[in-house]
Amino acid sequence: MQERLEASRAGRAAISVFIVVTIASVVVWNLPSSAIKDEAIAYAGPYIRAAGLNQNWGVFSPDPRRNTLFLVARVRYADGSREVVSPPQGGRLVGGYWDYRWRKWTEWTTSDEHQELWQPAAAWFARRARAQGRNPVSVTLIRQWRDLLPPGPGPSAGPWHEYAFYTYDVPGAQETEPR
Repeated sequence: MQERLEASRAGRAAISVFIVVTIASVVVWNLPSSAIKDEAIAYAGPYIRAAGLNQNWGVFSPDPRRNTLFLVARVRYADGSREVVSPPQGGRLVGGYWDYRWRKWTEWTTSDEHQELWQPAAAWFARRARAQGRNPVSVTLIRQWRDLLPPGPGPSAGPWHEYAFYTYDVPGAQETEPR
């Protein structure tokens, strides 16, 4: 079938159109933010997403992330005990691939621009504790970070910082021990 397609004039034209549309769509997808891109992406975007060619190069130069970021949850239980838990993490061998979505979730959840994610995230930690047979009464989300320093002699990162940014009181939870 491939040989027949390439041998015919209409087949070569179809292949050429496919290549031109694909290249033009990739170019539009990678344009810097502008009114032209906003208008053209309405046409190129569905094709790029359907073809699986969508990529975000924000992790690379010229503006890579300048800090290491973690999310932990301090869970307080009805019996007065406390526990610090974090989103799932993969192992050393393939963990970077396995937990990429969790790291992206952490990035969004800890952001002040996405406060709508705070309550569902804290509720998820509470459900996870309940699934383990525990009785959570509150969950406090904590952003942990440290700045990455420029290459060269000396340390590669600064000291750790943390900030408790959201507390969720679990609905219907009853404490059995005083705070």
